[in-house]
Amino acid sequence: MNMKNYALVTGSSDRIGKAVAIHLAKQDYNLVLHYNSSKEKAQKLKDEIESIYGDLKVELLQINFLTENDFDQIFEELKKKKITIEVLVNCASDFIPSNFEDKGSDLFDKEMTINFKNAYLLTKAFARVFGKGNIINFVDTKVSKNSTVHLDYILSKKLLNDFTKISAVELAPNIRVNGIAPGLILPPPGKDESYLLNLAKDIPLKTVGNLEEILKALQFILDSYFFTGQILYIDGGDHLV
Repeated sequence: MNMKNYALVTGSSDRIGKAVAIHLAKQDYNLVLHYNSSKEKAQKLKDEIESIYGDLKVELLQINFLTENDFDQIFEELKKKKITIEVLVNCASDFIPSNFEDKGSDLFDKEMTINFKNAYLLTKAFARVFGKGNIINFVDTKVSKNSTVHLDYILSKKLLNDFTKISAVELAPNIRVNGIAPGLILPPPGKDESYLLNLAKDIPLKTVGNLEEILKALQFILDSYFFTGQILYIDGGDHLV
């Protein structure tokens, strides 16, 4: 009988979130898979995990991060189902170009809400309802820089980067909080690996990473009880230049 508690992965139906969910299943975690509109992808992932790891329990959780949500209530409802979240992975993200030429605040509000506000609220609710465990936030290698063509996105990730460190202090010793900052791992929608390889010419290691490198960082965080408040840059040295 599987005695592991659950891991909640936001944005779990695609890309890095999906890889994280599958890796956690391999580590024998029961799963709560968050999705917004990608119900078909989330259901397919649930079916895939359950077919391979038959003893695991997988729960789907639909939340629209652009609406107001009571995460304390959502977590309390999970507890009523005997679901205790041990690992929270804030992976849901929205990545849209923007700069100083853009008028208005709609995109700013959207990027802040999806990329920062909900991770912020989920973290606080997790601490209140479950009281112990592990939180892993996905930021971005470019949080270390001040030049960008994704202004609103990077501002939201910079906030999440600092909030990760604040949370690590405030929620210790019962909750460890760390971050992973991917670099050239997956091409954006509509691009292929040649797009990444061209960008890699400007980083120290001159090559691109892959999902396996992200998962190694994830596992290190899970395994290392003496590790908190850190951001692991999986970026070939991109943040250094």
